[in-house]
Amino acid sequence: MNIGIDFDGTISDNPGFFRELAGALTGADNRIYIISSYTSADADRADAVAMEKRRMLREWGIRYSELELVGEPIPDNKAAYCKDHDIKLMIDDLEENLSRIRETAKGTVCLLYIGR
Repeated sequence: MNIGIDFDGTISDNPGFFRELAGALTGADNRIYIISSYTSADADRADAVAMEKRRMLREWGIRYSELELVGEPIPDNKAAYCKDHDIKLMIDDLEENLSRIRETAKGTVCLLYIGR
């Protein structure tokens, strides 16, 4: 199963929880996709943003298969990524993102992360 987890406000809010969750879900049949974003102000440094997020994921010990950064409009691009990569479960802290994912990637179960 392909599982998507948002970074900012989700993993970054509680890395210990998501380390345990990703560890429990990592297996031969599961792929963990970290689906994050950058704003237009950060577009010229998207590679640096990705490197920093990879560093943090490594530091926190979070297992994942791929890290993807999408640009604006973020809800539309996260939804397209979920559809294109057959994401079956998506965890995000923004209902706006999840609402667009529900509309676009019909087979994706969306969970709203509310925080610690």
